Amino acid sequence: MNHRQRRPQQRVPQPEQERMQQVLQRLKCALQLGLKPTFSEKVGGKRWCNTDAEVQLQALRAIAAFVSILTSHRGRHASLQVPLEECVATLQSLLGAERETVFSKAADVCEDLMAVMGDGLLGYGGKRLVGPLARLLKCSKLSIVISAATALQGILFRVKPGINRIKACEDSTWKALEDADVLAIVNLIQEDRDSIVKDIALMDLIAVIVERWPEARYRVGCNSSFRTTLLLRCTSNSDTVAQIALRAASALALCGCVATLLLKDSDCLWSTISSCLHSSKDCRVQLEAFRFLTSLSKSSTFGALFSGPHVAAIAASCLRALELAKRSGEGKWYPELEFLIVEAAHTTSSILSWPGPQHSLFLNSGIEELLLVVLSGVQNKGDKKAGPHEEEKMTENASSTVERRSRANKLSPTLRPLLWEILGWLGAHHVVDFESSSSPSKNELAKLNNKLIELACTSWLRSLCKRGQSPVWFEMVHKQEGGTVFHVKEEPVNSLEVVQICKAVLLLLSSPSQVISSQIRLCLETTLTSHGLDWLPTLVKTTALGVSKTVKLHHVQSMTNLLAVACVSWVEVCRDQLIKLEVLRVVLGIIQGQTESVDQVKMERLSAMRDSFGTKACCVDAESWEGNDCVLFTALWALPKLLQGSDWAKKIRESMSEEMFDTANWSKFEDGDFVHMLSKLAGDRTRAEGVRWWSACSLACFGVYGFPSKVGQDFKRSFDDPLLADVIFVLGDGSRLAAHGVVLATRCETLLPAELRVKVCENLGTAGSRGKTPGGSDSHHLREVEAADLVSELRSTPAEIHVSPRLSSRVLKIILEYVYAGIVCIPYALVAETKLVAKRCRLEPLTSLLQAKSPIWGKPSAPFDLSPALGIKGECLADVLLRAAKPLGGVWTEKEVGASSDYLRAHRFILSARCQYFQALFRSGMRDSTQKVLEMQASKISISKLLHYLYSGAAKSEVVNCRWTNLDFKAQLEYLQSLLELADLAGQWLMDELQQATCALIGMYLKSNVLLCPPVMSLAFSGQHWILVETCAACLAPEYVQLRDSGALDNLNDDLTDFVRAAHVKLFRETLD
Repeated sequence: MNHRQRRPQQRVPQPEQERMQQVLQRLKCALQLGLKPTFSEKVGGKRWCNTDAEVQLQALRAIAAFVSILTSHRGRHASLQVPLEECVATLQSLLGAERETVFSKAADVCEDLMAVMGDGLLGYGGKRLVGPLARLLKCSKLSIVISAATALQGILFRVKPGINRIKACEDSTWKALEDADVLAIVNLIQEDRDSIVKDIALMDLIAVIVERWPEARYRVGCNSSFRTTLLLRCTSNSDTVAQIALRAASALALCGCVATLLLKDSDCLWSTISSCLHSSKDCRVQLEAFRFLTSLSKSSTFGALFSGPHVAAIAASCLRALELAKRSGEGKWYPELEFLIVEAAHTTSSILSWPGPQHSLFLNSGIEELLLVVLSGVQNKGDKKAGPHEEEKMTENASSTVERRSRANKLSPTLRPLLWEILGWLGAHHVVDFESSSSPSKNELAKLNNKLIELACTSWLRSLCKRGQSPVWFEMVHKQEGGTVFHVKEEPVNSLEVVQICKAVLLLLSSPSQVISSQIRLCLETTLTSHGLDWLPTLVKTTALGVSKTVKLHHVQSMTNLLAVACVSWVEVCRDQLIKLEVLRVVLGIIQGQTESVDQVKMERLSAMRDSFGTKACCVDAESWEGNDCVLFTALWALPKLLQGSDWAKKIRESMSEEMFDTANWSKFEDGDFVHMLSKLAGDRTRAEGVRWWSACSLACFGVYGFPSKVGQDFKRSFDDPLLADVIFVLGDGSRLAAHGVVLATRCETLLPAELRVKVCENLGTAGSRGKTPGGSDSHHLREVEAADLVSELRSTPAEIHVSPRLSSRVLKIILEYVYAGIVCIPYALVAETKLVAKRCRLEPLTSLLQAKSPIWGKPSAPFDLSPALGIKGECLADVLLRAAKPLGGVWTEKEVGASSDYLRAHRFILSARCQYFQALFRSGMRDSTQKVLEMQASKISISKLLHYLYSGAAKSEVVNCRWTNLDFKAQLEYLQSLLELADLAGQWLMDELQQATCALIGMYLKSNVLLCPPVMSLAFSGQHWILVETCAACLAPEYVQLRDSGALDNLNDDLTDFVRAAHVKLFRETLD
């Protein structure tokens, strides 16, 4: 007994560890019956080889027991690496077993394994299960589909998609999904409407796929029946189904092409979203509905289609969610609703960024009161009315209350910038003056609006200045050694909110509503005067850091400085002091530096909204109005007001004359380089619309009005050419001006003679009765009549217009020069009279520039463009037909676009002004110069693209989007062949710019699919397009070995094969170097 007590105690295994050892032993024995080593597998090194169903089920039961015990071993999976890899290898094979009982059990085990392992499963080869699980989705048994979908969704949710979206074939996960035809599950959702569990599993899987792999979005979204089914599921009585369906819809809307398809059925769409935002819906459903609406608002067609009876309900839902933010001021704050409030603010800001009737809906629903309460932190209690003394005190202390109340009540730091941005949009698109209405409700809104404006001014000044002396976001430090160096010290201030406050104040100042603009200008002047202007020199010094070579400011700081300068420049006293401090040179230096910078970095948008949409979205068709270079945009935004009060700008304007208006001469006189720089920005179509508009507003300060362009210069040279003129203006002094009806009908219909105006109106009415669309052609009408009868006869006697002697001949010439060139230089003495005539002629862009009005945010620029003449408006004035022919040699089938007719209407004057070939033809006096029909050796699609370039001055902008990538190979090749025809025509007619643009476009499409390179390379070689041949060789060089072995290069001749091989060798040597 004592001997036994003195013996050391043996360690008894704990029950959990003993059970794990037993399960592992059982698993090892079961897997040894079928899991064999193989050298064909790249991952795992083993594969299941036993086809006996009982043995397979035995192995699955052992794996299931192993999975069940893994729950108590979380965090200790590293020691179980080999068993886990063997389990994954076994499941990969058994998911494709022949017997239903086997792969059904395997699917259940995969679902359990994914639930237990989570992210850790990917480290043990979990991606190998993607393909087998995807194939099980086509099974007829409901339980198997649900298990497979759940397990697959768990794996895909944790897989990072491929970075290179163009070469999606390099992403092994997407390739496995594509091989299994996983997107066919959309048909399963449409067929079965009774199983909620199945809908949840499949739609959750679709949501993950389309969100993480952009290649899948258009394939799913182009299915119209699925879009209808998805919207129906969004209104399901089950909150879980509705939430997942909305998440899938939001992911689909990340594709601009799919968003356009969804917006086509706008009535059903707005009805669905309105139903999902109802107050009776769960908070999570409303949250996903707000995200869906925000994704849709990024489409370029959203502003025009956001209308109808359901818009009011959507606006009310947004305000109801924002009302929750007011509870923070009462001490009743619900943290779980914070995401809903922020998403509602995102959605409201996105909706109000577009002009439309939604602004009046939000204003009438009391959004101004909500903004005042939340941003000021002061809430009116019941019917208690504050006296004038108390109101003044509330306004003065508003800014200090903001910081104290927002932090005390834990308001989201993202919410306040969004609310300021909403206020800015209300001012930017508010076209109705409050005081114009006599209704009591409108007067009440006007009072509330005054308080909000005062709050904006005081918050703006306090966010910029500390105690009215020095700005809070920087600190100036002076060092003696090496001169003066300015260091920027960041302060604990929400820089995003400062930017949005400045932007809101500036949008209110430039509001189209004169009442709002004058109110905030007066309030800003009073506020600045009372606080003093001692801090302006410091503001100018910190703004000058934007052109410093020793200190580089963050672009947010540069934007804040420039926005502050822009706001202050609206006050005349401050503007004069800024000009004395030479801030104009600083701003122009920033613009020049941003324009000439070689390495342009994509910067943040001037927006309070998150940029997650930009990182996930594809096929975005609506560029932001301010563009990506927000420093350049804010500098141009601040420039016009500074130039309007500058003697330097007046001096340049006086030195400019009509003879010096040519852009080539601008650099010859003092400071003309700045005018030339602004002209290039205003005429650059690759720039954002806002950049072009503010550049044009700055040009107007030098007496230059409009948007310069090369096509405008071509038509200006042909102005007053009597050869093809059909309109003659007889001036009061007896002189005559030749004009052309097609230009007047497109650019200024008011100047058309009465007979031509009636002809155009009758054609518009006839086209409307035929159901004709603008820019299209009526094929039935074209087949009924002869081709020669489709164009007008050449007028032997042009129509005359006798101009009243009271109208100055110089003013009429200025108006016609603007109509023909898109830009004109106007002496200061003629500005007032030209302004009246331009307004009567309905030349809205010119009138706006002459009146020195700020452009409305989101308004497109007005470049010279005669492409509307290709539609209904210029159809009746066409005097020549271009007949398309099939491609030479008949290598491919012609792709028809629009009507089946081969005729395209055109205008001799435009063709002659834009193309030397047509100019020589129509002036030759030969028979072809008077023919009504000209035979063209090109397809219709090539000629239509050529005409669009001749009429507009720019080729149609195209991008590699989801529509292109989802076309079949034959359709892609046909389109590229039509572009090759266009390049041939451009080369024959000495249109080098069009030829280069077309070759660059072909190269862009070739990079998206290298298999197009061999046939295009052969065609380019036969047409002697050596630039395209080099482009094709460069695209094929990286994958030359694989393409050669696969036989994709067999159709190339020996010379082209050697060319590609040489490009491959060159690339290889460059890689080694």
